Amino acid sequence: MSPSRSTLLLAGLLAASSPSSASASTVGVDLSQATSLSSLQCVHDYGYDFAIARVYCSTGNPDSNGPSNINNAWSAGMAHVDGYIFPCYSCGNPAKQIDDTLDYLSSHAMYVAGTEEHLAASKNGTAVGATIGMLWLDIEGTQYWSSSTSNNVNFVQGMVDEGNKRGVSLGVYSSSSQWGPIMGGTTQFSNLPLWYAHWDYSYSSCTSDFQSFGGWTKPAMKRSEEHTSE
Repeated sequence: MSPSRSTLLLAGLLAASSPSSASASTVGVDLSQATSLSSLQCVHDYGYDFAIARVYCSTGNPDSNGPSNINNAWSAGMAHVDGYIFPCYSCGNPAKQIDDTLDYLSSHAMYVAGTEEHLAASKNGTAVGATIGMLWLDIEGTQYWSSSTSNNVNFVQGMVDEGNKRGVSLGVYSSSSQWGPIMGGTTQFSNLPLWYAHWDYSYSSCTSDFQSFGGWTKPAMKRSEEHTSE
């Protein structure tokens, strides 16, 4: 995802991949920059009821716009909200990137559903500003990764291991054209839900045009078009 864009996505078979009550063929938005409540209310009025906000940047820090975008998405009436992480391979320490994301969100009274922090906050009566369903790992852009696909696989595995340790539901955002050069076509992560990119500008079912890669035989979501948000 371009760091300077907000994009539209088609979320199909959503219920199969995340703890959402939304139905299949839900249309939503992903957010990679500050997005106002009025803008999200506008797209919600057009039938979009799902949002995925960037919560960690490729520069190696939590996205400072993430908490406000999450709040605005819920306030706009979205039925479900997730977050996505754009990893920073050159920064090293994949586990810390998961930890920093979760800690930054919790510092804003936001939690990923099912994590120990979320369960503890709910049990202790701690104010919970917002809850997001899951985190997606954005795997794209060869310039952001090592030239060694095995190093990249190990890095992503480090993120997945820490996510599992913290109780986070994780998914992968990628495409066949990106997964091969970056991850060497590994099938190691095919147990995670897949959000894939296919720029066909169509709201067709996300299974109708999908071609298997990385061990995935069925995607959870499809990102089908992109719009500059300014």
